[in-house]
Amino acid sequence: MDLGLYVHLPFCRSKCPYCDFNSYPLPEKQIIKNYIHALYEEIDIYSKKLKNVLLKSIYFGGGTPTVFSGFEINNLLNYCKSNFKIDNAIEITIEANPGTINRKKIEILFQSGINRISLGGQSFNDRILKRIGRIHSSEDIIRSYFQAREAGFCNINLDIIYALPDQSLKDLKTTLFKAVDLRPEHISIYGLTISPGTKFYLDAQKNLLNLPSEDIEFEMFRWAINYLKKNDYEHYEISNFALPRKRSVHNQIYWNNLPYLGIGAGAFSYINGYRYGNIKKPAEYIRRLSKGKLPIEQGERLSLKKKMSETIILWLRTRDGVNYEKFHQRFKTNLHQLFGLQIEELKKSKLIEEDTYSFRLSEKGIFLANKVFEEFII
Repeated sequence: MDLGLYVHLPFCRSKCPYCDFNSYPLPEKQIIKNYIHALYEEIDIYSKKLKNVLLKSIYFGGGTPTVFSGFEINNLLNYCKSNFKIDNAIEITIEANPGTINRKKIEILFQSGINRISLGGQSFNDRILKRIGRIHSSEDIIRSYFQAREAGFCNINLDIIYALPDQSLKDLKTTLFKAVDLRPEHISIYGLTISPGTKFYLDAQKNLLNLPSEDIEFEMFRWAINYLKKNDYEHYEISNFALPRKRSVHNQIYWNNLPYLGIGAGAFSYINGYRYGNIKKPAEYIRRLSKGKLPIEQGERLSLKKKMSETIILWLRTRDGVNYEKFHQRFKTNLHQLFGLQIEELKKSKLIEEDTYSFRLSEKGIFLANKVFEEFII
């Protein structure tokens, strides 16, 4: 069985006010050591439990993985390699905050075998970076980018967020001009989401956030799509753009609804039709594994209908869209018999476009994707 492996490293120097990921301020060194030991324990259990597994990708996410030392990450990666079979062409990604890396650490990461780095830049406007709680400057992004190039990285992603507080369309344009000038292989651009439990959510309730209007947010995304396309970035997923042959291998595993294994506090897995998540709190995660038990907190055996529904929605996120033959091969079901009426209505509304083999979101549909997805929930 082919798998993507996700490793969650949940600690950060500080919690960004918009972040709703399972992340925590950096604890004392002993807790970090205990957490890494717990990761080793979880890897041990799965290496015995999952036989004949081939890893197609490894992704270190967070949190901020680069608050860990280069040697800690190197040792963790080597432990993964020694416990699982690795594809010869494996993609190994690490997320990095420009405020937590330097030349030496980047060189260690590259020499360890990591071949893709994802820089959380978010903006090239220092005023906005400060507003959203980032610990780095725009110069730090540029410095980290060139240090990664010098270390040998030939596959770099740059994360950008739009519709930020006090951000104008002009601000976003300036950020993307600078991003494209750097010429990373991949750019991810996300609209800001105000999520319950975050500081920004509380600020929004008190009318303390000066957010762009929906119309300006729409215009920001539309402009970004067109600008990146003009500069040879393929818009291959709603929020993701890549130069030729540089699509993210790991994320395509998710979007194709294929199996993946998640280790670490709060990580999710999807194996043999069963989706489950780990305990979120690092202390409880560590405690459970210290007793030799998997730290699973919740799980669900997906019904056939739910698998079909989720597969369609995930495929629709991509530019490749929903292929009729691929759907039939996977589920032995005619897609038109299930959703023929919905497909016709969405075509009439010009939210999807169809050819002989498949259908996908139209340009209009990209901006109303959630409305389209709702039509395929069973």
